[in-house]
Amino acid sequence: DECAGHVGHPLTRFALGLPLPTDIGTPFQDLLPVSWDERFIDDIEAALDDDDAEAVAAEHDPEAAGAEASGTATLPDLRQADQEVRRRYRRWVERLVALAPHLGPPERMLVVRLTLWTVAAGAWPPAHTDWLPLLSRAVRALNRNDLPERIEPQVGSLAAVALAVLRSHAPRYEITPETIAFNEASQAVGHLLPAVDSAYVAEYTALLDTAFGPAVDQAAVLDVASDVVQDDPLADAVWSLAEKGRDVHRHGRLLLHVTGRFSNPALVALEAVGAAEDAPLVGAWADSGSGRGAWALVVWRRPDLIVVDARRPIPLWRHYRLTGLVGPRALAAQRGFESATSVPHGPRNQPFELAHQVLSDLGLVGPRPPQCEP
Repeated sequence: DECAGHVGHPLTRFALGLPLPTDIGTPFQDLLPVSWDERFIDDIEAALDDDDAEAVAAEHDPEAAGAEASGTATLPDLRQADQEVRRRYRRWVERLVALAPHLGPPERMLVVRLTLWTVAAGAWPPAHTDWLPLLSRAVRALNRNDLPERIEPQVGSLAAVALAVLRSHAPRYEITPETIAFNEASQAVGHLLPAVDSAYVAEYTALLDTAFGPAVDQAAVLDVASDVVQDDPLADAVWSLAEKGRDVHRHGRLLLHVTGRFSNPALVALEAVGAAEDAPLVGAWADSGSGRGAWALVVWRRPDLIVVDARRPIPLWRHYRLTGLVGPRALAAQRGFESATSVPHGPRNQPFELAHQVLSDLGLVGPRPPQCEP
């Protein structure tokens, strides 16, 4: 009731993922009209006066306006609006996000949902990603200890939808500003995701598919939520290596297998281990998948990196100790082992005690890669 007193019942229901009454002619009709006031004083409710999103959409896209009139719910289309109108929408979202940490739970949810809708409507040009940190900040604002238990499914579901959108723009192997935006948001609200409810996910993704495509499919949203909750470095590694075009799959909980044609399979296996370097123990093979030709096995258990390089008939065993900021990912980026400290163990054509130990911990009786079905 307090929230509804501030922003009205339609926006309150919109924030909480509750369907609007079925007896209205056009769904969301009370949410779409927007007029503007550059002052934006101290309330989330915009007290505004001139521009109207539907009028802009109708001016530039009569077919879309006809769809609204016929009762088909659509978002306003700002892509063809003049730059000043789009700029006002962007400034409005910036102010909402800045205000979010000072609001109550439903209003913070409203900020997240309005941010998603404004992005989907086209307030930002397609190539611009300035909205990603804004969405990340809005999601992080959800993480407060004032959330009533009875709305945890709504909060978790809305967070999951927003994270799925952020994830779709964030590379997994490289660390980019988009990746940082996703990581910060997922760390803040990951504990809310076990309460995700598919019915609320369906409500919160309404009208977003045209802008965000498969990222807001219900299955995709639930997959992202599951990945965040499980926090499985090897699952993330499979995704990130696939983004780089690698043919990779898992063997159990601790092993990755990359197949293809490689001039230096040890570097490819190092790349795979680097993608999962946050795991306490991980190993990766790289080979042609046929059981013939060169292959390599790289195993990482901080701070030890063990490399079995079989480009010759007799495999060579090497041991490196990585300290400081240098890890397998950094070595893979350097395309070599030169910056790693080598630990001698006698003849390199013989396994050493630590190598036997980590192979046993991985459940392996030998280093050779398995022959996998295509």
